[in-house]
Amino acid sequence: MKQTLSSAVPDFRKVWAVSLPVMLSMLAQNIISVTDTAFMGRVGEIELGAAAIGGVYFHVLFMLGFGFATGMQILISRRKGENNLSQIGPVMETGLLFLWALAAILIVAAQWLTPSIMPLVISHESLLQPSINFLNIRVYGLIFVFVNVSFRAFHVGTTNTRPLTYGSIIMAVTNVVLDYLLIFGKAGFPKMGLEGAALASVISEAVEAVYLIGYNSRTKIRKMYQLFYFRNVNFRLLKHTLNISIFVMLQYFISLSTWFIFFIVIEKTGEQNLASSNIIRSIYGFITIPVWAYAAVTSSFVSNAIGAGRTEQVTAIIAKIVKISFITSLIITLCTGVLARQVLMIYTDNMELVTLSLLSVYVILIANIVFSCSCVTFNGVSGTGKTKIAMFIEIISLVFYMIALYLLVYYFPDNVASAWFSEFVYWSGLLILSLLYLKFGKWKLGGLGYKKTKDTKFFFCVLCINLCVKKILTFFLRCCDTPSFRNKR
Repeated sequence: MKQTLSSAVPDFRKVWAVSLPVMLSMLAQNIISVTDTAFMGRVGEIELGAAAIGGVYFHVLFMLGFGFATGMQILISRRKGENNLSQIGPVMETGLLFLWALAAILIVAAQWLTPSIMPLVISHESLLQPSINFLNIRVYGLIFVFVNVSFRAFHVGTTNTRPLTYGSIIMAVTNVVLDYLLIFGKAGFPKMGLEGAALASVISEAVEAVYLIGYNSRTKIRKMYQLFYFRNVNFRLLKHTLNISIFVMLQYFISLSTWFIFFIVIEKTGEQNLASSNIIRSIYGFITIPVWAYAAVTSSFVSNAIGAGRTEQVTAIIAKIVKISFITSLIITLCTGVLARQVLMIYTDNMELVTLSLLSVYVILIANIVFSCSCVTFNGVSGTGKTKIAMFIEIISLVFYMIALYLLVYYFPDNVASAWFSEFVYWSGLLILSLLYLKFGKWKLGGLGYKKTKDTKFFFCVLCINLCVKKILTFFLRCCDTPSFRNKR
């Protein structure tokens, strides 16, 4: 019997029921960032800056695994929509084996290359060695965090997200306790400072991995999804998963690489600006948790709908979740804006740093409104399985982002808040391009992975936007190069 529209498009209660555990999971994970930043803020500005650079560098590597897990999630969601549950286990097993191998390669590469890379990008000598020491420990967390993102893909893909909440709470509590003990050397533990924060993060991620493996080893779950039987490696399935994931992996890697470049650019403007930006990064990550949760479930709802043969209802699903996401973000933005100074004082007792960071908070709050619509819409595009198109959209948006970042930092170097305005440019570009693809693209054709379809209207629109932006930026650069403007600077 054909299902009705209401059964395909989730109502608020359904979206909330699936998203809330993901939000709580992300909230618990974000506590790691908040506690690390807050504790480092009380150790010193150099440690705070080194943690920022090291943390973003780690996340660049992490996003390779997260991108593969996103492809797993799309495939798992599609199998769930088809009610082909016995094929979900093999996807998980193949994914886990691949991610463990990837983690080993990245750890070796990082230990070998980091001492050579860091001196090339860090100009302040005082930040160099602390950043390297932090990463030498932190990078081992890839072994465990890749296990965790695999189970995140499994639970979000099957819309059973509650175990993620419990796992993340266990991880967060472990991290807070170990941060306090290892950073400050309490209760007989050695005083390790920045390196203690790195070790605490690795141990807490290992604890969460043990919990998730134990939870999903129960007989009922194993039989339902044919999980943890670890048959021979299915290279055909691995190739199929990579066909979806490879573009997401590249997309996330490129995206986080520009995030790393952002902090390197800020580091050139001074240690205090870098310390301020690390605080802003933590606040930004915290206030965007609900949207990231909505975005994750959007991908699953879209993929489920396509797997169930309800492709015509995809745009209605995305529109519904965008509305919920926008309202949620608006409330968070207003509350954070009113309490901005108090929020900053959680991270540091340095009032000069608080004052410096205040304007940046207001900038990211503006960006957060656009982000609430952009992130959900973009993940809806990824949920259709057209991951190469999603990567293409991401790259174009990042080009706009990097140009905006360069102009803002070059012409307003003393105002760190201006650099954060590039986030508004990035998310606006991503939203416009995602909407254009959903309107004109051939995403309803073909199955998972990238098919060579002629998205003529979409690419024509992108070309027009690209030409317009080039004209505007050329005009702006000419204006900035006039003697009167240079005198003003």
